[in-house]
Order: sequence, then C-alpha cells, then structure tokens
Amino acid sequence: MSHSGYDSQEATENSPLLLGESIDTTNQEPLKSSCIDNFRKPHVLWMIVFSFTLSTIMTSIIAPLVQIVLDIVCLEYYEVNDNYMNSTDIFSNLIEKDCKLPQIFALASNRLMLYQMCLYVSATLSIGYLSTLSDFKGRKFVYRISIIGIILACSIVILMSHYWRILGSNFLFIGAIIEGLLGGVIAINTACHAYISDCTKPENRSVGFGFMHASAYCGMSLGPVLGGIIVEATGSALSVFYVVVCALSIFFIFASFILPESLPPELRHQNESSASLPSPIYIFSALIILNQTPVYSGSITNNIWKRNVLYILSIIYFIYRISQAGQNDIIALYTTRKFGWTTLENGFFFTLQALTRFMALLVLLPLFRLLQGKYLTSYSRTLDLVMMRTGLIMEIVGFALYAIAINPNMFYFACVVNSLATIATPAIRTLFTIFVLPTQAGQILGALSVIEGVGSILSPLFLNSLYSWSVIKGLDEIVFWANSCLFVLASFLAFLVL
Repeated sequence: MSHSGYDSQEATENSPLLLGESIDTTNQEPLKSSCIDNFRKPHVLWMIVFSFTLSTIMTSIIAPLVQIVLDIVCLEYYEVNDNYMNSTDIFSNLIEKDCKLPQIFALASNRLMLYQMCLYVSATLSIGYLSTLSDFKGRKFVYRISIIGIILACSIVILMSHYWRILGSNFLFIGAIIEGLLGGVIAINTACHAYISDCTKPENRSVGFGFMHASAYCGMSLGPVLGGIIVEATGSALSVFYVVVCALSIFFIFASFILPESLPPELRHQNESSASLPSPIYIFSALIILNQTPVYSGSITNNIWKRNVLYILSIIYFIYRISQAGQNDIIALYTTRKFGWTTLENGFFFTLQALTRFMALLVLLPLFRLLQGKYLTSYSRTLDLVMMRTGLIMEIVGFALYAIAINPNMFYFACVVNSLATIATPAIRTLFTIFVLPTQAGQILGALSVIEGVGSILSPLFLNSLYSWSVIKGLDEIVFWANSCLFVLASFLAFLVL
C-alpha cells in the first residue's frame, strides 16, 4: 500500500483525518466542521465498532456449525445403514444417544476438516489479489464483497440443512470455497488494518491496531454465548444462521452507506496506475528472506544456532498455527461426546477462552513491557525470549490438562492455562523483527503471514484426521497429547534461540 500521497499533501483534505477542524490556508479563522462532516470522516473508532460487531457475529456460529454438521452426518449415517431416519428436516427424529457413536463423530470431524481446508486454501489464493485490489478500489470494496461471500456461505448452510438428502453434506464445501474466494473474515481483517493505516500517523498506528484487536476479543467473548442463547431459546442450531444472515445484511448496508471510505479517490487512481495484481504462484516468494543471515546488534554471527534463528522461529510459529487454527472444532466435538455439552455450554467455553486471551494481552503483556522498561535496556530481547518460552511451556501444560480432565471444571481450568499461553504470539512476532534490519520488518512479517496461512490450511488436516482415527479407537484424548508433544518440540527449539 502506498502512503506517499499523504507526504506530498501537507494540509489537504487527506491529512487531518483525525482532527475535528478543517483549516483554511488563507490566514482566516478556522472553520468548524459540522457534526455530520466529523461523522463522515474515517477514524480508528469506526474500526473498533466494525471489529467488535463482526467478531460477535462470526463467533456466534462456531458451535452451531459443529452441531449442524454432526446432526447431518448422523442422519446420513443411519440413512445409509438402516434407513432409521425418514424426515427431511435435520432437527426432526434425532435421538441424542443414536448420534454419539464414534463412527459418527469421526465422519463429522472429517467433514469439518474438509470445510476448513476449502475455506483456508481458497482464501490463501485470493487474499493477495483482494488486498492489492483494495489499494485502488477502496477498503469498502473489500468489505462489501467479503460480507457477500459470508452471507452466501451461511445461506448454503441453511439450504443444505433443509435439503440434505438431495444436496448431501458435501454441498457445504461450496459455501466454504465461495467465502474463501471472496475473502471472508481474513480479507476483512486485512482491510481493517489497511483502514487504520490510512487514517493514522505511523507513530500512532500500533495503538490503533491494539484497540482494534481488543475490540475483536470483546466480540469473540460475547458471540459464542449469544449463539448458545439463541439455540436454547429456539431449540434449533439452524436459527443462529438465520439471525446471522439478517445481521450480516444490516452490516453490509452499514459498510456500504454509513462507513466512510479511508482511501481518498486521488490515491486510488495513483495506486491503480502503478499497482500490479499478484499471482498465486508467487505466494511463497515472501519466504526468501528466511535465507539471509540474521542480524545481531548490527553484526554477523558464526554460531550455528544463531545463524539459523529465523528458520527456528519459523518452525516454532508453524507448530503454533498447526495446533491452534483447527482447535475449536475438535474441542466442540470432544466436549459434546465426553461431557454431553450443548451448544450453549460450548458457547460459555469459547467465551472463557476469548476473555482469557483478552486479559492476557490487555494485562499481562503491558505488565511485562513495563518490567522491561524498568529493569532491561530498550534493546534487550530477553523479555521476548522469556515470554515465548513461558507461553510455549504453558501450551504443553494446557493441552495435557485437556487430556486428563475428567470433569467440566478441570476442562475449564485447562482452558484458562492454555489461553494465557497466547502471550507467546506477540513475543514470537517481535523476535522475527529483531533479527532482521529495520527496513526489512515488512518483508519478514510477510513471510510470517505465509507461514500462518499454510499452518491454517494444514491444521484441520492434522487435528481432524487424528481425532477421526482416535475416536474410533476409543482414545479421544490423543489429539491433546499430540499437541502437547508438538509444543515440547517447540519449547526445545525456543531454548535454542539466543
């Protein structure tokens, strides 16, 4: 994204985006902007509202989607085996005990795996194109097209639920592909960061990003419970999708007609004349920077571990994404089978998860930074190393506690421990930027995005396949032990980063 236009226009309509006044350059008195004019200006506050609302809407369908897939797979299983189910409505004649068979949970896990993979693969192919397109079509263009994709995906879930015998559960994957190709939440998130970059100065940008992420976690803590309440009130998981389609339609109107565009028309025309749209075949080119020798306080090192520190950090972050991206679907299936949790109870769990992560970033992270400023030099990486290692060790303990939890209270405690481990994520990102030149920060974060994308694609393939196999064997907990072992490897590698 180009910001040169702001540098060359010192006191134009593009520069005072965060101010409440328009300044007349002819030595006249400042002209006060009307309330409507101020309302129509791009501002970080728009993204706080935007992020909170979208996070609330999207997290409300996590547990209901798992329940719907489980119900449909249950119906298909008995349809194939003994024609036990005769209704075309997935919420009629479903007897709970008949859907607790290991074979049904294994099939549901495979369906969810394919759904997530279709979504992430298609989104990975389109995200670069849409991100560049937003530089000369505007941020609102990406919002509109991505929201349409999510609405279509939710509509396909509703359609398939009513006509599952005709369409089959595989029809669900079409919705995932459509959502991914139109950007989905991933493209919206990228456009939100670009929106904040458009209307803030570089020195204030990280604060704006922090506010946006905090508002997203607030929405994530509210959404799952809201979805569970709707299911309890209506007796149907499908009702959540009707509500979400309506909410997203209103959200589309908001993004189209109320939200102000952050990218001025002149900059869009400038970008359009100079930008070239990326091709998916170059998606891995960002990883080239990992080949360079890392920088240690401006000097080059001959130590073998220090020389390969970027690769070590890449493996650590890849392990992190492998274990995290597909985790919630597995947890929802596991708790439904082991503890008999409903959609509402799973909603409470995901709310606790989001709140704990929010508190970790809002309280623990600033506290650690305060300690760094008081006891360490500004150039020390000791704190980031400690945070990374501590977070990874907490992941080991958290997943082990998941595996040995014999009641819901123990499982909730494991959730808190596992969620507090999120302090490792910003530390890993910071370490990536420390070991390259300041001018290469954008490149290394681009490589990190590629690693994150590939990990998100492979995560459901690994976790869901493992759960499908283990549930048939009566060893449901193996998926948590496997994650714990992965973080043992990650923790060992973390101590090699010096």
